[in-house]
Amino acid sequence: MTPEERHAWTRMLVVLAVAAGVRSVWQQRTVVPAPGVERDVAAAVDTVRALRADADRRATPLEAGERIDPNRADAAEMDRLPGIGPATARAIVAARAEAPFRTVADLGRVRGIGPSTIEKIAPHLALPGGAVPSGLRAPAPESGRGGGGRARAVLGAGGGAPSTVTRIDLNRADSGILETLPGVGPALAQRIVDDRARNGPYTHVDDLVRVSGIGPATLDRLRALVEVR
Repeated sequence: MTPEERHAWTRMLVVLAVAAGVRSVWQQRTVVPAPGVERDVAAAVDTVRALRADADRRATPLEAGERIDPNRADAAEMDRLPGIGPATARAIVAARAEAPFRTVADLGRVRGIGPSTIEKIAPHLALPGGAVPSGLRAPAPESGRGGGGRARAVLGAGGGAPSTVTRIDLNRADSGILETLPGVGPALAQRIVDDRARNGPYTHVDDLVRVSGIGPATLDRLRALVEVR
């Protein structure tokens, strides 16, 4: 064997030895995680599951005749009400800590809730009606909008479930009209309007997923209540 061949074999053996050492170290690191890693991974998985469960709960549509008690429901449950977004839901929870709600009208002291929002949520609250009359009718389409997509929900006696519903046109409705949708608060309604102005009109209801804050679950909740013309 020539000196050159011996040198080549020596270099090959060194390379193989180094590779074997690296592989051994890598296997040890893979099999034996650093202290606390498993605990951190488990905590992260639990957090993701909790967030997913919370999002699914918020996206669950109200059933016919279902009512929510604003003095007991948590923020995720309050977010299921029409026109109540996450921020307003948290504000309701904070406000009741100061004083409980005795009538529907008492929710007017919550920041972000005005008369129109009270009208929308009144039929779905487990509270006395207070100043909100029974048999309430939501506003009809405003003149000059060409029927601009405002949903007309004619409530039954005592504020029951809607008997007729006209779908909201996503390309024509303003933020106030969009807020009548369940789970759509002022911030999300404005993001829909801004997205429409920035990226052009919607060609399909599924285009709503391009708006921040609207995922598959929220889209499924809104699908039967909106349309694109």
